[in-house]
Amino acid sequence: MSLDIGDSGQPIDQKVRIMAKKKKQAKKADHSDYGPKEKLQHGEYVEIETAIAGVRAIRNTTHDPIAFYQKKKLITSLQFQAAETFSHDYRKAALVAHYAHSRYNHVNGGDMPLEVLEAVQSAKQRVRSALVHIGSPLDQVVEFVCGDGHPAGKWKKVARANRPDRDGMVALRLALDGLINYYRL
Repeated sequence: MSLDIGDSGQPIDQKVRIMAKKKKQAKKADHSDYGPKEKLQHGEYVEIETAIAGVRAIRNTTHDPIAFYQKKKLITSLQFQAAETFSHDYRKAALVAHYAHSRYNHVNGGDMPLEVLEAVQSAKQRVRSALVHIGSPLDQVVEFVCGDGHPAGKWKKVARANRPDRDGMVALRLALDGLINYYRL
């Protein structure tokens, strides 16, 4: 019975076991610390790539109501796309309430560059024209859910209904259909 000896002087079978053990240890070391496990129990998280090679982060997919509704198939992909387009314009127009704002290269009190002001004004015009196209009162639910990020069931027009979540979703779907028409999706 002959024993094959590898380059390191150890039998090959033992060498394979050592390499497999090192590989398992390397896989365990790749996981990042995403915070306490209690945090991960609230919501659904997906692992995403970052700009830094080899570093991954997690993103809460249930934080944004529109993403949550699309994930649960309560709205169609076209409705989701329309809501995301409106939401992007709404944020660009600086209509979102800012609770915390920190920019290290920005000094308060200074004038904004002309290009930034033009982009903000253009986004505000797109938001206004989209809301006019949808009409009242559905424009309010789009602004409430897509713009401000609140759930549809908390909208003031359906808050006192017997089933606010269901009624809010009906209103949101109708409003998103109007956005699909406006954006010609």
